[in-house]
Amino acid sequence: MITETQSFALDIRDAMYNILSASSYFSSYTIKKTKMVPVQVDLLPYLGVYFVDEIMVPDGDANAGCIRFSHTARIGFSIVQANNDQDALEKGIDAAFLQAMSLLWTDAHLNNVLNNKNPEGVGFEGIVRGARRHVFGSPSVNNETPFAEVQYEVSVFDRSEWYPDITDTLDEIDVTVAVNNEDVGWGTGSPGAVQPITIQYMFNTLRAARRS
Repeated sequence: MITETQSFALDIRDAMYNILSASSYFSSYTIKKTKMVPVQVDLLPYLGVYFVDEIMVPDGDANAGCIRFSHTARIGFSIVQANNDQDALEKGIDAAFLQAMSLLWTDAHLNNVLNNKNPEGVGFEGIVRGARRHVFGSPSVNNETPFAEVQYEVSVFDRSEWYPDITDTLDEIDVTVAVNNEDVGWGTGSPGAVQPITIQYMFNTLRAARRS
């Protein structure tokens, strides 16, 4: 599909952001869409829903027909928590990851390619890859605030077709049929002359043909 305001990838990112930010589970989280502002201690717990990148390859033969793309957009999720107990911390980010998975992949509207409530009605065909990793650390050298982050990325697949913008449309074809035979008096005006027949093909929504 082709969107009008935002790209397919950003619309999908926003759809996922809207689902997670509306959940009561993440109500205590600071939730952002970009990495413009660094994550500080006072923002924890933190949830980021990011656009990472997008790969576009030809959908079918690249040199046949209009321009068509197979899109694979990567959407990244960052869930950060702080806890002095490292075991509890890992369980905490794992539970949050599982909750995000449940909210996204069981949502009937997000995952319906034709009938959904996503921005601009964007739908996607499938998730072709997912990857996650756990990152542990501390924002200060004295280990004052031990934190852990689960980084989760999904690759979302969709297609687009870019038809040429044709302004000089073909609306009508006139075909004249005449008998090319002098024996019947063609063009002489004699009684045996066969009059030419003109057929007009009108290319409208009804695809009707008019004959005169």
